[in-house]
Amino acid sequence: MAGEPGVTVGEESTFKWNKEQTTLLIRLRGENDHLFTGVKNSATVAWRTILEKMGLQGTVTPSQARKKWDNLKTKYKECKYPGSGEGVSGKPTAATWPWFALMDEVIGQRPSIRPPVLLSTLREDTPGPSSAVGDRNGAESDTDEGESQPTTSARKRKRDRDDELLNLIREDMQQQREAEERRAQESRERMDRLFSILECLIPK
Repeated sequence: MAGEPGVTVGEESTFKWNKEQTTLLIRLRGENDHLFTGVKNSATVAWRTILEKMGLQGTVTPSQARKKWDNLKTKYKECKYPGSGEGVSGKPTAATWPWFALMDEVIGQRPSIRPPVLLSTLREDTPGPSSAVGDRNGAESDTDEGESQPTTSARKRKRDRDDELLNLIREDMQQQREAEERRAQESRERMDRLFSILECLIPK
């Protein structure tokens, strides 16, 4: 593995993140989330921007920064939804992991951390952790066990939002129809008045 071109295992092991750098990385990743659009190469550009703000350009590569962020996300989700791994020796917990509060502040309210109905349905078909697929381009998906209550409330919130959106669309369509009918009626009335005036002007 280590000898393959493009493999950065040895490269990543040369940089050790200290507490201040890790804190700044988490904060800047949250503040610059809009740069991670999912477009090809946008993540690399976004990581370069963050590393420049940290003064680490040339010292840390975008690949190393992304790897560090992925590790932080993985540990965060293990703490937030420990599932069957809870209590295993060496596993971080929300109480013991120093970055939990900051990570929760930055990504805890994202839809991918509180999954919508679609991800909840997939979880039933594919049990067990499979978050790696959803983590492409910085998009997190949580498939840990022990999450039935948050999933249920997320499903209810999603239904409520969908219902509200449908009602707004229906109201808007109704208003448009009414406005069109009013315009058509006004147009017919104007034409009737015009014909009445023309009839008066044209000698019989």
